Amino acid sequence: MESGLESIPNFERKIRSQETLEHICDMILDLDPNIRFAGMINNKGRLLTGHKKKGVLTSTTTQDQEMLLMETALGVRMRKEHDSHLGSVVFTMSYGEKIVSMNFPIGDEILCVSAEIKINLMVVPFLILKFLQTNLDEKVE
Repeated sequence: MESGLESIPNFERKIRSQETLEHICDMILDLDPNIRFAGMINNKGRLLTGHKKKGVLTSTTTQDQEMLLMETALGVRMRKEHDSHLGSVVFTMSYGEKIVSMNFPIGDEILCVSAEIKINLMVVPFLILKFLQTNLDEKVE
């Protein structure tokens, strides 16, 4: 899959520019029509960048979104405590009544993706994972 990421400045470095993070999120949104949102957060849950599909309405407040992202970051950090005996978590997925959430730890950052519940759960997370492994210079963990 031709990504276009090779031409983005600083993509090879561990510290990614805002432009790089935005481009990654845009490309994730284009992987499947059922993906509603793609955002990158730091390990404290602060949103570094996030893009939602045009026309997507959110049912949560900004404060609720911030809390969810902090909880996500905390969960990822807590799971890392067990990496030595269980192995690294590659991604997590939550299936709710209204939405599917997927989180992909990437170094100290986390790619957060939300999608419609009709998304193909056996294909899309692995498509995202393959995209990340193909386009990032570091191991997705």
